[in-house]
Amino acid sequence: MLRNLSFFIGTGLLVISCLIGCSNEPEKTESDVTFSDKNAEEKGVLSKDDAEVLVYNELSAEEKQNLTIDFIKEEGTKYFIRVYETVNGEMKVKKKYTVDFYTEEIKLID
Repeated sequence: MLRNLSFFIGTGLLVISCLIGCSNEPEKTESDVTFSDKNAEEKGVLSKDDAEVLVYNELSAEEKQNLTIDFIKEEGTKYFIRVYETVNGEMKVKKKYTVDFYTEEIKLID
């Protein structure tokens, strides 16, 4: 009986400490920041990762579930981003976007 009581008290304290410890949103750690993010921050421009997020936000809920977003290249002041699906192991590009890394302007191309 005493063993069961101490087990429940210990478990309860563990759960409470986890809830308290995990309740705050963690800060970005060094491993969460990519080279693209660091490089862009130094230059004062939008990173490739952030450009992909902007394109992701343009997609419908269904597209977000089924399609993949990928950086293609950087040219001038623009990042080229493609949105594709994989069918039978082959990549089928659905949309292509440019994102200006100074103005954050998104344009659908094709």
